[in-house]
Parts: sequence; structure tokens; C-alpha cells
Amino acid sequence: MEEFLLTRKPLSIVRISTALFVRVEQGEWTGVLEKEVENFENVLKRVLDQVPSEDVERKKKLQNFGTGKKLAKRVRQ
Repeated sequence: MEEFLLTRKPLSIVRISTALFVRVEQGEWTGVLEKEVENFENVLKRVLDQVPSEDVERKKKLQNFGTGKKLAKRVRQ
């Protein structure tokens, strides 16, 4: 998922959601929402650390996707 979030352009909510869907398709989904939110937050942190500082648009979109309760709410929708 990290590579997907780092390399796909343009990055959008659809692409981020697709990265999560790929986890489900590949059998990596645990089925426990809280665990998946935690896993995604960890991936998001690692990806944000790897995004070049000059790629402001990608950083902003990743940061705006949300974490914690906001992310859990998105996942439930």
C-alpha cells in the first residue's frame, strides 16, 4: 500500500480508498475496524515521511484523509 500511495498520480480520495480495497482483495484485511484504522494510520505516517517536501499537493491530500475517529468514520461509510 505504501508504494501505491507514494507513486500513483493524481492522488485523490478514490486512490486512497482503492489502496484500502487492494488490502481487502489481497486478504490482508483483518476484519477488525479498530485494527485496520491503526494499520492505515501507521502506513500513512510512513508514507508521509517518505513524500518529498516539495510534493506539497500529495502531502496535503494524505494529511487531509484523516486519522483516528475521522478515519474510522470514513471506513464505515
